Amino acid sequence: MSRKAPLWALLLVSCSSTPDMLPERHARYRFPKERVYIEEPEGKDTGRPYQPLGWVKSKASWSTLDQDPNSSRLCRNYFNKASKILLDEALKAGADAVIKVRSVVLLLDGKLEFHPRAECSDDGAEGEVLLQGIAIKFKPLPSPTPVSEQR
Repeated sequence: MSRKAPLWALLLVSCSSTPDMLPERHARYRFPKERVYIEEPEGKDTGRPYQPLGWVKSKASWSTLDQDPNSSRLCRNYFNKASKILLDEALKAGADAVIKVRSVVLLLDGKLEFHPRAECSDDGAEGEVLLQGIAIKFKPLPSPTPVSEQR
């Protein structure tokens, strides 16, 4: 009996600690709202003139084997990651920001849909979000004209 006890203990410990049984952990990503805009520039850059440089695209994917494939929170998290990648691509091209950010969904019939919110796809093993936006370069702000002194 004592010879079998360590074997059973080993089997129980090995089965309970397999990586497939543990929930997956995902890094949290923050939306870069200072320089990525769903529509037009906001905040301190509202109304500031800019020059469009061209389209930038990005993609973020993650394993969905152990996750709820319809998790909107997980989709939004990777939308934020793809937004950061989108900004990095724009900065490489000499841009200051990205506007008109859209999730791109590929339909089965080959058509594309564009959404101004996080829209993800899942093939059963991997989730994916595709983004596109327009890289822009801000134009210099006009210098304030000095007020002439009146005598």
